Amino acid sequence: MAKFYYQIKGRRPATSAYGETEWAWPPVFSGMVEATDRKAAKAAVEDQYERKFPSRVLRKDMEAHEYLLHIQPIDEHDTYLLGRFENRPCKECGTVFKLIDKYNDPHTETKSHDYCTEACQAAAKFRDLSEFRLASEGRSPPVIYQVRQKSTERVYVGQTTQPFTLRWWQHLSNPTGCKFHSALGSTDITDWEFSVIEVITYPDHCNNRAAYISQREGHWIEALSAVDTGFNTVRPAGIADQAQVLLPLADLA
Repeated sequence: MAKFYYQIKGRRPATSAYGETEWAWPPVFSGMVEATDRKAAKAAVEDQYERKFPSRVLRKDMEAHEYLLHIQPIDEHDTYLLGRFENRPCKECGTVFKLIDKYNDPHTETKSHDYCTEACQAAAKFRDLSEFRLASEGRSPPVIYQVRQKSTERVYVGQTTQPFTLRWWQHLSNPTGCKFHSALGSTDITDWEFSVIEVITYPDHCNNRAAYISQREGHWIEALSAVDTGFNTVRPAGIADQAQVLLPLADLA
């Protein structure tokens, strides 16, 4: 069975603004079906919507049709189209979403590939600015970070009290035998994306900062399924996972 990407385009009536009848953009709906060939894919879409769709309409006949169906096969290596249908976690809050759902929702807050809402996108931007300010002042707060493999969407989650750019360099220059480092060393570096997903701010009366950091790391490991489907090996139990370089507690002060 092959995968086919389809778009149902609606007719935009002729107005003074556009001058003539056109097919509107964006499409009314986009989706994916599996079928043996394009003809079978078209039949599957029509069966789903319980109506017939033309695949080609002459301009002089456009007024007689409300919708146009466009279908194209998806190459198995086309990560651009297939990626629209894959689950991806919001880089700010961890909520899982699909890009195709955003494309099909005319009221979506943001079409960002990385964040589920405008609030998450704004929070991430604010955090980036805060991190830049702290770094420029020679201060680096503890952070939780993720390393995402673009081709598979699998992630590794870690923590560090060092500058996070240094932590990324450590992963690259001092590999261990863990599954994350094995994958990192066997693929092209351009297939990987390093990002900070939380800057640690301690709650009032926090009497164990190291444990709190590990607690937050554990939250993201669970939210992103980093053990079950990603590259983390174990869940933290009050300490960093086995691939993390343990740091002196004095660094957490």
